[in-house]
Amino acid sequence: MSELKALLDAAAAEVPGVRRIEDLRGEDAFLAEPAALRPFVTKLKEAGFDCLVLVTAVDNYLDEPRFEVTWRLRSLPRNADVRVNVPVGGEDPEVESLCDLYPAANWMERETWDMFGVRFRGHPNLERILMWEGFEGHPLRKDYPLLGNTPGTPGYSGKGGKR
Repeated sequence: MSELKALLDAAAAEVPGVRRIEDLRGEDAFLAEPAALRPFVTKLKEAGFDCLVLVTAVDNYLDEPRFEVTWRLRSLPRNADVRVNVPVGGEDPEVESLCDLYPAANWMERETWDMFGVRFRGHPNLERILMWEGFEGHPLRKDYPLLGNTPGTPGYSGKGGKR
């Protein structure tokens, strides 16, 4: 086992609710319960994963939990990445914000909320960033109308279907 894998596995073992998951490309990836996110990511940051590369979500429509929020962290000195996935579900999915640990999370969390509707608890300014104010819905959800013909959309006809 490589030194990096041993370091990551040790960090995961210290935090209940975190386990390594298999990845098709052989990347280091972990599944964390929502309550374990902050402690685990804090351990990763202390271990040298000092750069937040990505925050996004996946909509597993018709499955529960419906969403999986993904953080990708990079250790620049080690030239290594790790992915942390957190399943969240319910009508109003919510996970903890990591803006205080990684300031770069600010806009990425706003984008994830705007596109998928996943709220980030404790975010300093969770407002729309890509869609305009007054836009209704979250366009990357799989149940969003294909034509986007919803109230607040330019050209909204109120009838659904083609415009």
